[in-house]
Amino acid sequence: MSYPNRTFTSHLHRPSMAHLQLSNGQSSALQARVNEKKVELENLKQLRDLSAALAGHMQVLEEKLATLADGTEAVAVVLSNWHNVLRAINLAAGELINERDSAPSMG
Repeated sequence: MSYPNRTFTSHLHRPSMAHLQLSNGQSSALQARVNEKKVELENLKQLRDLSAALAGHMQVLEEKLATLADGTEAVAVVLSNWHNVLRAINLAAGELINERDSAPSMG
């Protein structure tokens, strides 16, 4: 059984020019899409890094505000005690005046 010699035409071995152009067009479109996604990924990485930095700053701010709140409470306690201190001074001064006035005068 012998097979007849067949010659294959060139269009079977090589893709047509239209197919290559379509393939190149798709390839460049895909490459453009890949490049867009790379840029998007880079932007997202920057956003992640900036968000992490912002979160760190917010944590420091939270700690400072907690310290400030504690200090404010301490100042409020001191100020509320001033009323009692001034009242004690007033009472003591009044007692001194009363003692002076009630003491027999020598003279």
